[in-house]
Amino acid sequence: MEMHIIQWVRIHFFGFFLFTGASAYTDFEYNLITSLLEQYDINSRPVTNISDAIEVKLGLALNQIIEMDERNQILVTSVWFRLRWTDAHLTWNESDYGGVKSIILGTERIWRPDITLYNDVREEYVEPTAYNTIIQSSGAINWNYPTILRSYCKLDLRYFPFDQHACDLKFGSWTYDGVKLDLTNMSTSGDTSSFVVNGGWLLTSMPVKRNVVYYGCCPEPFPDVTFTIVIRRLSLYHMFNLVLPSIIIIGVSVLAFYLPPESGEKVSLGVTVLLTVTVFLLLVAENMPSQSEVIPLIGQYFMAAIAIMSLSTTMTVLVLNMHFRGSYSNQVPEWLKKVVFGGLARIVCMRTIVLNNATMDTEKGQVEPAFCKKWEYEINGKHPNKANTIKKNDKTETNQLLEQILSVMRDFQSNAKKTDGEEQCRTEWQLVAMVVDRVLLLLFAVITVTVSITILTSSPPYT
Repeated sequence: MEMHIIQWVRIHFFGFFLFTGASAYTDFEYNLITSLLEQYDINSRPVTNISDAIEVKLGLALNQIIEMDERNQILVTSVWFRLRWTDAHLTWNESDYGGVKSIILGTERIWRPDITLYNDVREEYVEPTAYNTIIQSSGAINWNYPTILRSYCKLDLRYFPFDQHACDLKFGSWTYDGVKLDLTNMSTSGDTSSFVVNGGWLLTSMPVKRNVVYYGCCPEPFPDVTFTIVIRRLSLYHMFNLVLPSIIIIGVSVLAFYLPPESGEKVSLGVTVLLTVTVFLLLVAENMPSQSEVIPLIGQYFMAAIAIMSLSTTMTVLVLNMHFRGSYSNQVPEWLKKVVFGGLARIVCMRTIVLNNATMDTEKGQVEPAFCKKWEYEINGKHPNKANTIKKNDKTETNQLLEQILSVMRDFQSNAKKTDGEEQCRTEWQLVAMVVDRVLLLLFAVITVTVSITILTSSPPYT
């Protein structure tokens, strides 16, 4: 029983000691704050000598890249500010106030530097007064607070979608010059240890540089601390949704030269592909800023593709013209035969087909069957092996009948020769069109592959 009483007394005595100790500490802190702020002026620079400059150290931790508005060239980031300076009016002796080493005060109750983002594009600026400062007995003040920044970022889209950008966050005092406020950086680079990975951008580095600039308004120097956020675009999205479909579509368009002219879809295929590539180019242009400094790499590719498709469609029209040119009984020129049948056909391995269907030398003159000549001799009373026993004016009914038959056969022979000539002419023009079509197929396939590899493998200087 006595042991329980002793334990109960100890517990209550210890609790009373803690309560009185905490109460005393609170009283010391209250008295300290009251003493410090009794004659404190938030508009006065906290220095002992008016000619001294107050040193402010700035640090920045990048938390997240929220958005990159490429059309308006605006970078939206979530950052954590870290400000350090010493207030000569907020110092105390710890032993005079019960060992109080630090206090927490709201920023609206003390002097604070007016650090401003020079390239800020926010419509409204909200003071971060909701976040308190931590003040040490030596007067050292730590002010840490999170915020969202909207800053202008000059984009270089020359190598889009393999582009890399350096976006500056330039901070400095808007009111105090370098004689009154000396702004310096806390480290040589920004803090990226808490950075949240972005699906569209890769953070490569975040260097820091201090600059001293003289502006036209004032003769005094103005120091600033510039954090450079270097980000590189992750190109998988654009490659999968824009570039790869375009390569496939352009590759399909080359097969238009392999499509038979009789199908009637050669020009339609070319025009359809041309319109499709144009739509892709418009999709890219919608997200790009309106600038005339450089043409993006993907824009160059699409323009080259449009040029190739336009030329391809024009060549397809010429091939179709050649294919159906024989319908008007136009002879293939001898020089064209030599170039196409003698040269190009060998290149595209169509020499055998040409030799089986085309005539290199056009036959001249007309050749009649032997029996027609025989009948003509007999009608005229002549024969190469017999004496001339029939006179011209002694025509019998038989001779008249033979003469009519001979006339009909000559007409038939002439029509047959004309039909064969027209058919041969059509065949030759179709062979010319076939060879030219095959040559254009190989030529445009090589051009398409070459242009695609040249443009899409252009290496940016930072890779």
